[in-house]
Amino acid sequence: MFRMCRSHFRWLMTLPLWAALLFLAACGGSGESLPTVQTVQLNDKGPISRSLTVTLSHSGTVEVDYWTANETPLRVQGASPGNATQEIALPRLRASSTYHYEVSTTTAGVRSLPQSAGSFQTGELPDDVKSITMTSTGQPSQPLTFLAVRSQFTGGVVFDAEGHIVWYGRTSVAPQGATRRANGNWVILLDGVGLAEFSPVGEQVRFFSQSRMPTGTRIHHGVTPTASNTLLFLAFEYRTFGSVALNGESIWEWNPQDDSLVKRWSAFDFLDPAVDFGPRSLERDWFHANSIVIGQHDNIIVSFHFLDQILSIRPDFSAIEWRLGGPGSTYTVSSEQATSGQHSARETAPDTILMFDNGFARNDGGRFSRALELKLDSTTQTASTHWQYRPNPDIWASVISSVRRLANGNTVLTFGTPAGLNQSTGPISLHEVSPRGDLLWNAIITLPSGSVFQGDPIQSVGGETRAGSAP
Repeated sequence: MFRMCRSHFRWLMTLPLWAALLFLAACGGSGESLPTVQTVQLNDKGPISRSLTVTLSHSGTVEVDYWTANETPLRVQGASPGNATQEIALPRLRASSTYHYEVSTTTAGVRSLPQSAGSFQTGELPDDVKSITMTSTGQPSQPLTFLAVRSQFTGGVVFDAEGHIVWYGRTSVAPQGATRRANGNWVILLDGVGLAEFSPVGEQVRFFSQSRMPTGTRIHHGVTPTASNTLLFLAFEYRTFGSVALNGESIWEWNPQDDSLVKRWSAFDFLDPAVDFGPRSLERDWFHANSIVIGQHDNIIVSFHFLDQILSIRPDFSAIEWRLGGPGSTYTVSSEQATSGQHSARETAPDTILMFDNGFARNDGGRFSRALELKLDSTTQTASTHWQYRPNPDIWASVISSVRRLANGNTVLTFGTPAGLNQSTGPISLHEVSPRGDLLWNAIITLPSGSVFQGDPIQSVGGETRAGSAP
């Protein structure tokens, strides 16, 4: 064991006695030898993206603390403890800042003192990324917010609570949906182009191309992860139904691990255009589905914009469990509960549905958007209002937009349209509200043009946590 630590003898002699003793105890006190750091290479991945390639004496876990002036250090742990050489992303970096870092190793809960240290300077954001700004009042529950942006820049960006962009992933066209895999990577859906997966340093690491899809289908909206680490997404499906040629909806499953593709569901097998036609349905766009998520019992929740309806599909895709709103609704909804052009529908609890109700074309002519949560009673086949939030004054985001329920019970709405887009009032903004409906955080997003498809409050970019007090 002494031979393992001998390379640090000169360094140890420079430490206070208590620190040297602590290091030696860590080297020999766990019964397992702590790996020593042999080499560290800093990798420049872009203006605000860096990683370290760390080579150890033998396999083990690497931890890196990194910080900038007046900021509590961030800590990230390597994801490949079985390898002696590991590349470790340093997520959540701000532009034009000097960062310092220290590399340690851990074994069996014992952490070494820093074995390597260094510093680096991040660059400036590209002009089109820099043109996206966020100003806010109040304090969000989550430290970061992911936005799917459709402007001069297209792709995903992550803001921290202070309004700094700390991650971005550039796409070729505007996003029509985004989700996060279990590995923390973001997958962004691109209408008619494909699915792009991005790492914690903003690099595209996988891509599923539209060219893989059968003739007559087109990827267009919505993507969600499954428990088996695959991705479900929505695609238009062109088919002749009787004498009418229609663009309906289908659900497909892509496995990024083995790159396989399976068709899971088609609206043509369960719905009839003779009766299941909405107020805005067209032959070239029967439903205009705009979101897909996994429900409370592995059912699949799909939002149909043009039907003003939400569907629950059985986990095995064999049948529609229920329909909420629109033609053929399983549940009776009142005029107050009726939605119009809703987005991002999801189950917050069994038989409890939260959605962003855009109010695209309300029967009473009302022009406002809200978050609406309905409780479904299968015995009476009625819906009751469980919770809702409507800003004062009203904001009308007539299209796109999203709502998310947080673990603490708060709700975050993203009003994604600027003033004038499809007659929306603007501004593009995020509201975090309490269960009582109190506005706790209000963020205004400014773009040179365009809109925000969705917003997602998140805890980290790549698994980083706050490490404690700044050195």
